[in-house]
Amino acid sequence: MIKAAVFDLDHTLFDRYETLKKIVPFFKDRFKIAEGITDEFIYENLSWADKNFVHIGWTKIFAHLCSKGIFAEIPEYEEYESFVISKFKEIAVKYPFAIPTINELKAMGLKIGLITNSESQVQNRKLAMLDLTDAFDYVIISGDTPYRKPDKEIFLMMTDYLGIKPEEMMFIGDHPKFDVDGSRKAGCIPVWVKTTGTWIFPEIEKPEFQVETVEEIPDIIRKINNI
Repeated sequence: MIKAAVFDLDHTLFDRYETLKKIVPFFKDRFKIAEGITDEFIYENLSWADKNFVHIGWTKIFAHLCSKGIFAEIPEYEEYESFVISKFKEIAVKYPFAIPTINELKAMGLKIGLITNSESQVQNRKLAMLDLTDAFDYVIISGDTPYRKPDKEIFLMMTDYLGIKPEEMMFIGDHPKFDVDGSRKAGCIPVWVKTTGTWIFPEIEKPEFQVETVEEIPDIIRKINNI
């Protein structure tokens, strides 16, 4: 029986693509952009690279932007990374279904949690902008712990805090390795949110439960719990 639904943040409850779209106009304020490059062209390539490379690393995303001739003068990667992180502290767009889904799960009697990898300041700021600060029974941000997903210990910290067994916790996230494989190895029930649509880890078995958005989670839990 599932007693808790625990979520990842980015690409799960946080609409990264809409957020990136709002960040793009600031590129021309920070970097020297090549002549003729439009905001639409930057977003098209930024979103494509994020979709295909976010599970590999930001350096691949940056390399793709450079290869497309977006920058008149290519900045250092560290400057690009600092820019994106600073904007993630200022701009965040939540999926419109995020809070209604969480409220529906709470009404079903489930405990609700969040486990996210990143710096505490960045993710706490996102939660505030997304109106999600008080949405969870417990939040674990890797920057506040010795662990990061996919380390099974970070998932077991959550089960211990919620007072449940690992098999009673469903973990919902978009990353095949960090979210699906990590939670599975901790003994939890993984759900893959197919936000990016790419499964780049052939050595990792896809989970039984796969969804387009978290809106589908309440019905899945009802079926598992026979309610």
